[in-house]
Amino acid sequence: MEKEKIYLISDASKKVEVESHVLRYWEDELKLPVKRNELGHRYYTEEDIMEFREIKRLKEQGLQLKAIRMILKDGKLTRLPDVKMMPAARTDTLPEPAADEKMERLEYLMKRLIAEAVQESNEKFYEELSETLTKELDYQFRMQEERDEQRENRQLLLEEEHYKQLDALLRGRSSRKKKEEKQHRKLFARRKNP
Repeated sequence: MEKEKIYLISDASKKVEVESHVLRYWEDELKLPVKRNELGHRYYTEEDIMEFREIKRLKEQGLQLKAIRMILKDGKLTRLPDVKMMPAARTDTLPEPAADEKMERLEYLMKRLIAEAVQESNEKFYEELSETLTKELDYQFRMQEERDEQRENRQLLLEEEHYKQLDALLRGRSSRKKKEEKQHRKLFARRKNP
């Protein structure tokens, strides 16, 4: 397995043909994940360099970083559909892009923005729903536990009352038996001693 080639920021900036501070600025503005080596230095792979070249190409075609950020997904650049875009710089010497090309670009960016907003809204809804369900289930389990505990307490009270009654019955019977024995002894003693 061949190890992937990595570049420090100075080498990467030369390959992209921009200054090092531009790469750092793009990372910050576009919220790109920054990879660092064990010494804490930034490093880049061929894939990263290709992404920076694509960002540079989009910048040269007139997109601002805010628009590029909208087409980023999880820190990865997804390609715009092939829409011919004219550079924004020196518009006095270059012809304006056709209105329908601008509309296509705007439409694509708006669709992406709406799709991301809907997905973010759905994720938020699912999180809230999950939290609500978890709280409701927790509440139901606690209520069930309280009902079970109350039922057990009633059962224990009933059993305790039952045993008290049995104890009282046994004591009453025992004391009657003692009284009867005492009476029998007295009777027996009288018969012996007339």
